[in-house]
Amino acid sequence: MSKFFLFKRNKMILGIILLFFSQIMFPITFKYDTGENLVTKKKEEDTKERQIKSLLDAIRKHNNKYVQFYLAIEKNIKNRKGLLEEYINRPAGVYGVDLNESSLIAGGGAELVDVNSKSKDGYTPIIVAIEARNQEILKLLIENGANLYERHPIFNRTTVGTAAYYGNEEAVETLLKKDSRLANIGSTVDGWTPLEDATLKANVEIVKMLLKYGANPTLTDKHGGTPMDMATKFGKGEIVKVLRDHIKANRSKYYK
Repeated sequence: MSKFFLFKRNKMILGIILLFFSQIMFPITFKYDTGENLVTKKKEEDTKERQIKSLLDAIRKHNNKYVQFYLAIEKNIKNRKGLLEEYINRPAGVYGVDLNESSLIAGGGAELVDVNSKSKDGYTPIIVAIEARNQEILKLLIENGANLYERHPIFNRTTVGTAAYYGNEEAVETLLKKDSRLANIGSTVDGWTPLEDATLKANVEIVKMLLKYGANPTLTDKHGGTPMDMATKFGKGEIVKVLRDHIKANRSKYYK
């Protein structure tokens, strides 16, 4: 038997042995580590989801002190630190704690929630604040970098579209002051613009506000309809007049 043949055979045997041990030993460690990591990851995801849900519920209930404490912004990080230090360093024998603060102190170790965090069902703090008419938190979110182009998880409307749909006049103006381009961005579902939502809801003030910030009343939705079509179809007489007068005064702008 040649040396070359023996070398090849021994190399093959060595390869089989290594393959055997790699299949027996390494998968056990790999599977064990992966399983453990998956459990840890699942716990972390569940904890994060609970924190986000708690924050969203607090926004809905206007429990703004809770929101401010758990929202990940510089001001509230400092407030949280101060509150915890005050509680920890309270005089011996002093046990009384403000009821509104007790829940905050109890959860003092929890992670803060990002202003653009999203629950598994697609809700974000800014969308919930608009729905709940929580103007204080809406302004706080905007001041701290909330995404103004966030969309409603069900209607797929932008922040302004959501505000118009829910008749939240203050939110509409607050948002448009920050970015007037939002006035003309429609839903990705039906193409309805904020102006159409305000028209359907017969909210004349929001219609006027949208026009003031540059909403185009001649834009069509995915069905080819315009705000004027909607106002006429559903008998929104006052809005028909507002739209007609606006288009007449700006004819050169819309019909070139």
